[in-house]
Amino acid sequence: MTSLLLALSLAASAAGVAPVPHAHELTGQDVELKTPDGWTLKAKYSPAMSEQRTIVLLHGKGERKEIWYYLTRNLAKTGFGFLAPDLRGHGQSQVGPDGKPAIYKQFKTGKADNDFIKMDLDAQATVDFLKSQNVPEENIGFVGTDLGGIIALRYAAVHPKIPYVVMLSPAMQYQDVPSVSALLKYKDRPLLMIYSELDKTASRDAPVLYGFAKQYTGERNAMQVSVPKIHGVKLPANGPVIKQVIDWLILPVKPEAPVVSTDTAVGGSSTPVEGEPEAPAPSPEP
Repeated sequence: MTSLLLALSLAASAAGVAPVPHAHELTGQDVELKTPDGWTLKAKYSPAMSEQRTIVLLHGKGERKEIWYYLTRNLAKTGFGFLAPDLRGHGQSQVGPDGKPAIYKQFKTGKADNDFIKMDLDAQATVDFLKSQNVPEENIGFVGTDLGGIIALRYAAVHPKIPYVVMLSPAMQYQDVPSVSALLKYKDRPLLMIYSELDKTASRDAPVLYGFAKQYTGERNAMQVSVPKIHGVKLPANGPVIKQVIDWLILPVKPEAPVVSTDTAVGGSSTPVEGEPEAPAPSPEP
């Protein structure tokens, strides 16, 4: 059996596609998404229950859809649907439109012809697929980590029917893909930003972005949470962070009545949250 698994892994690598890890494989349907510029993205899809929303999950640079393992399990428990793609050049989406291997490490950055900016089209492909499944755009939320969070915000900024966005490890830019201009266009919709105090870029940029968010989305729509003693790459698997995200997705707007802390998540589900409790509960920013 070991030799067979090794052979399959080598075959996948030879084809330019990274093998899927056996641990933490996502549940749901295997689907393919087609981008406007010809990429085929491999993804996992789980339909929402009843009238609940479907959440698009966009991983960051160098990651893959399996980082969302614990979050997807908890989304399913609360009735949310999800669509988690391997973005272009990542995971099982490492074959370009020309049929040749295309890996993110070879992508160009900069302001001109930036391959990471083209991931905006990956976000478009997720929504196009969900529409084909009769999911209206107003029922599609986005959660993304670092680069994926910026791509999510950029898509939502020019598609006002998207109800909300969650950014894990937000920053002013990743791989020369900017977020500030998108934030200024986002306007009047809920936005949650969660960052780790151990991550240099996110801990520096998140408070600045939060200032813009409060100004342009409104005090009740903007929320920021800082998490101590955990690196940002582990945020999607951290139990307290997952609960914060799920609670916020259920009730993303702060109540008008006075509360003890204006940035504490409100509402939520009584369903136990599954994840890796690698850090204390996240502490809201004042």
